[in-house]
Amino acid sequence: MNQLGSSSKTKISDLNISSQNQNKKNNTSKVIQKALAYILVISIFVFVIVTATDNPRYDLILSERKMLIDALLTTLWISIVTLLISMVTGFIFYLCMKSKNVFLSTLSNLLEEIVMGTPLLVMIFLVVYVLGARFNINQKLILGIIALTIYSTPYLANAYETAIAVIDEDQYTVMKLYHFTPWQKYRYVIIPQMIKPLIPSMINNLSGAIKGSALLKIVSVSEISYVITVISNKSYAAIEGYLVMWVMYLIITIPLSLLASYIGRRLGS
Repeated sequence: MNQLGSSSKTKISDLNISSQNQNKKNNTSKVIQKALAYILVISIFVFVIVTATDNPRYDLILSERKMLIDALLTTLWISIVTLLISMVTGFIFYLCMKSKNVFLSTLSNLLEEIVMGTPLLVMIFLVVYVLGARFNINQKLILGIIALTIYSTPYLANAYETAIAVIDEDQYTVMKLYHFTPWQKYRYVIIPQMIKPLIPSMINNLSGAIKGSALLKIVSVSEISYVITVISNKSYAAIEGYLVMWVMYLIITIPLSLLASYIGRRLGS
């Protein structure tokens, strides 16, 4: 019996060692594949930057460092303000979409379809050259933020809807049992639970606002795209200008995307 027990333990130990070795091989293989993927992407990126023109002159663009930094800060400011306002308007829009008032719910759903079906470029033109002209507003920066906010609002409303979906029916039953008012429902139960699922979505929306702000160059707002276009036209380095623009947007958006993915994984676990 002792020999049988000893033999069984030996086999189990061998199986565990074999399994551990296999896991190590799989992990090593994954690391190598990831490294190769990164090397390939970085190589392509460097190749594009270096061979974009026969004699690339990035110094013509990068020499205007102050203008580029100011443009970067303006882009971030526009995007953050847009996100903050959209968080409020998106929540109000969500409440209207889910309202028991037929007029409000129908109106908000119709507006959602219209806004989400309108290209951002068209939205900017409508706000700046129609709404702005109608009400005699000449501040194109403010009008640009309004256009981005209108465009972002339905997407934020959908983000709220997804976040609120984590609250199960049992909690609504308990709130109804204790006669919670709508304010109490959102203040004490719904909002505290929806914050965590909202964080990755908000980061992604900020990234979207940053990329969307590039279209504000058509109304001469001094963000990254407009400033680099001006510098490129002055220095006759259009290709270099667009590549610098590309890198600047990637420097902002890639960390945001990675942060959103990381937070999403942490919340999921």
